[in-house]
Amino acid sequence: MRIRTNIIIEEEILTKIDAIAGDKNKRTAVIQKALLEFIAREEKKAAKNPPPPEETQKTPPSKNKRAGV
Repeated sequence: MRIRTNIIIEEEILTKIDAIAGDKNKRTAVIQKALLEFIAREEKKAAKNPPPPEETQKTPPSKNKRAGV
């Protein structure tokens, strides 16, 4: 499903997008393709470098209820 959204893009970038799109393509198609390629690269990076497992043993809280001790 496609959803309409508004984004703010610098004019210089938009000019480059329009040059890539040319007369045959739409600006939206170029932006969507670029974002899909970016997302694929980021997902590939994340798969290669998974986050470290969370520590299962944490330091138990202090039993002393007085502050500063």
